Amino acid sequence: MDLRTQVSLVASIVCFAIAASVLLRPRTRRVHWLFAAFDLTVGAWYLTTFLAALDGRGAFWERFNLVWAVLLPLSAGQFFRAFLSSETRRTGWMNGVAGVLAATIIAAIFSPFYRHILVGTAIFSYVFVLLSSALVILYRAGRRARSRFDRARLLYLALVGTLAAVFTLAEYLPYVGLDLPPVGSVLNLVFLYVISQSILSSRILDLYELAGKLAVLTTLSFSLAGILWVLVALDPGHFYLHSVAAALVLLLLTEPVRHKVEQQIAQLFFRERRDFERMIGDLRRQLANVLSIDDLVRDCMTAFEGSRRLTHGAIYLLDAEGLGYQLAGHVATRSPESTSAAGRIELAPARPLLERLRREEALVIENLERELEERRELGEDLEAASLAEIISTMEQMHASIAVAMRGQDETYGILCVRDDRLRDAYSPEEVQLLKGLAAQASIAVENSRLYQRMKDRDRLATLGEMAAGLAHEIRNPLGSIKASAQFLAEPAASGAAEPSQEFLDIIVEEVDRLNRVVSSFLDYARPPQQGLDHTPIDANATVRRTMQLLGPQLGGGIEAHIDLADALPSIRIDAERLRQVLINLVLNAVQAMEGRGRLVVRSRSLSLAGKPWVEIQVADTGPGIAPKVLSHLFVPFVTTKERGTGLGLAISQRIISAAGGHIDARSSPGAGSTFLVRLPAE
Repeated sequence: MDLRTQVSLVASIVCFAIAASVLLRPRTRRVHWLFAAFDLTVGAWYLTTFLAALDGRGAFWERFNLVWAVLLPLSAGQFFRAFLSSETRRTGWMNGVAGVLAATIIAAIFSPFYRHILVGTAIFSYVFVLLSSALVILYRAGRRARSRFDRARLLYLALVGTLAAVFTLAEYLPYVGLDLPPVGSVLNLVFLYVISQSILSSRILDLYELAGKLAVLTTLSFSLAGILWVLVALDPGHFYLHSVAAALVLLLLTEPVRHKVEQQIAQLFFRERRDFERMIGDLRRQLANVLSIDDLVRDCMTAFEGSRRLTHGAIYLLDAEGLGYQLAGHVATRSPESTSAAGRIELAPARPLLERLRREEALVIENLERELEERRELGEDLEAASLAEIISTMEQMHASIAVAMRGQDETYGILCVRDDRLRDAYSPEEVQLLKGLAAQASIAVENSRLYQRMKDRDRLATLGEMAAGLAHEIRNPLGSIKASAQFLAEPAASGAAEPSQEFLDIIVEEVDRLNRVVSSFLDYARPPQQGLDHTPIDANATVRRTMQLLGPQLGGGIEAHIDLADALPSIRIDAERLRQVLINLVLNAVQAMEGRGRLVVRSRSLSLAGKPWVEIQVADTGPGIAPKVLSHLFVPFVTTKERGTGLGLAISQRIISAAGGHIDARSSPGAGSTFLVRLPAE
């Protein structure tokens, strides 16, 4: 058995398998049946070619081989007209003429003169003209395609089909004494496979998918053939057992081989698609650490803006009332002249879209448009109207793909991407990537809500502590004022003819104390001024001036030392606000040491997370702070002083935080305390 005969048998089997894969889909339409007829015609032609070569006489199967050759271009023309929706009165008339010619040629094939050169010439001319017409239809559809991407893919199919037709016609050259390798059979199988995948996926494959699928199939096929060949060479007597073993090995290798081959294809030839996959992966890892909705939107828009695989990207988030989806972020990377996406999608008009997203999670507008055409063809007007509303909503959102950001009980938002340059711009694999991104974004939304609830709970707890502390601070002086006022209201009972000056002084003192408490509370409640907006200052100069002002208040028992680093970088904070913080820390240290001890104020520069910072330390040798108090030290009204309000440290923390820094306290009982003020360097 020669190579041509073997290839014919294999080609027929593959053709029948391709036809079965199309007909076994759940909903078959007219285009599927026409493709199956075309594919089965090709398979029957290859099978009769094999049988004619196998039969020594050859006459019987040779006639049927010619019959299938005549039917092949006829079925191809029927399929391509349906596939490309190019049915016209002219094509119908041409189809009728082709049918009459086919019947005449078939009658001649079954006559005694079927080997005559005129019959052979008629068959060759008929096949050539009809196949050329089908390919011309495909070529013209490519030229008229609405997008450059569609045009490139259709023209690619036309090129492969032309090569397949040319080499298939070369299969007849043995009749005139020329014999060429069966290249046409391989090209035919490639062509049929690409078309079948286009039908099954309701879209024409792009070159990325085509190359990946063909490379995987080729690799697995040659792997199976190689394993089987080795086993048969080692032990020729157990072919069936070897076939089972080779199949098992192939099943084990299918997934890793597929992954490796597709990865290499992507890296070598499809860098833009590979960059898109990398961008989605990086963005998903980044969103894993996001605790803010604003950060989520900003990170997504930044990633979309840097991608070459889209011209529009948007995120819609459910509003607080649950009445619609608000546009949270939108980028138009390559179409700045286009109109922006709708700023808001109301819940009622978007209900068909949301219900479809609940079922399918991701919607592709090109697939919806094709389904709309099918529904209209089948007369399903209600479903068609719903699809039209969904498509209209997606157009308002500038979405070629809309992916739901779903939670357990609701849809948090909708992730939208679009590429205006292409139709069918995104493959099913890329849609899956976007689904994964939307799932990660949903987790980020849930984390953000949980984090916000924790902050609200902490805020309420802090508010309770503040209320209790404020009530305590106000109640004490009010008690003193009340007692003094009652005493002054009863001069006879006190045994004094005139009001006591002592009780008047108590009233004034306690009123001043109340005023300080309320003023401190108002200072804490006042929105912080953003220190980063001020002119850079010299931290060392502020420390020196503060210590100079506080010198008289230190007393003789305090040993004060100043240790300032040279060439300290500047910091951005209001000098008076920083002085207020330092005064509070120094006076707290003096009061903690009860007038006797060692006070050290240091400054130094350091690096945190690769960025320069300035640190100011205020250390004392006082009794230290208990761990229980230390953990709540910066909470308002938490204090170790008998008459302190506990607002000084809270206010200092707000001042430093507003400047982008933070305060930390380190202390243990009996070992003194050190307060660290850290501010970002200029």
